Amino acid sequence: MLVEEIIRNNMRYNKNGNIYSFIQDEEERPLWSQRLNNYFINSNADLKMTEKYKQNKLRINESAYKRFFDYISENEGIGVDLASGPSGYFSPALDRLSENYVFIVTDACPAVINAHSSACDNPNFYVFDMDLDKELPFKNESVTAFSGNLLNNVDHYADLINEAYRCLKFGGRFAVIEMFFEHGCKTYEYLNNQGAVWASFETFVEYCRNVGFVYKDSEIINSRKGKISDGDLFPLDDNDCSTDRMIYFEK
Repeated sequence: MLVEEIIRNNMRYNKNGNIYSFIQDEEERPLWSQRLNNYFINSNADLKMTEKYKQNKLRINESAYKRFFDYISENEGIGVDLASGPSGYFSPALDRLSENYVFIVTDACPAVINAHSSACDNPNFYVFDMDLDKELPFKNESVTAFSGNLLNNVDHYADLINEAYRCLKFGGRFAVIEMFFEHGCKTYEYLNNQGAVWASFETFVEYCRNVGFVYKDSEIINSRKGKISDGDLFPLDDNDCSTDRMIYFEK
């Protein structure tokens, strides 16, 4: 299966090994990715991606994670992880790679991109250097499954959902791990007023349904009160409660 076959005809890119770079001019690279890349370079950070891949693969023994990766990889074709980041959470999907199942991870930080490229040399694994706040480089109805973990880091989340729907084949799957806030809390009210589709689980599912997705199921994997760690922007109040959910959709 040739990955070039699903790339839109008008897209310009450079190819280097398993890396496809759609950001042609470094000045067009998102500011957040430039800052993150500079941080990694200046701190001489070792992302230890190979080790992270191994650690995350152990989570496949947890039933919720097994279900998630089964869902995005059990159909033949091309799976794409959106905003993959430096965690390597998606690595259980790499054990399913075959000539009939290709997996693409995406990011816009060069250090993260290179770390992923070096961590897996399977010929059916690719890394796309791309800005998710722009149109996706895939043809209409070309992708089998999209996945994502905390896509709320994307500035134009609603547009990204629309793009994922455009690119998915009919019957294609969209599965995300996302954090949501309870109705009535300060963080929900703030996000909802800002028009954030992830203000709550209900607003997110409603938006995806309006795009055209069929909501299949969801599962709470974690609940908390207050911030995950010091310095986090959300929640706005230490008494605000949130849940992490795995959510499953189909086109």
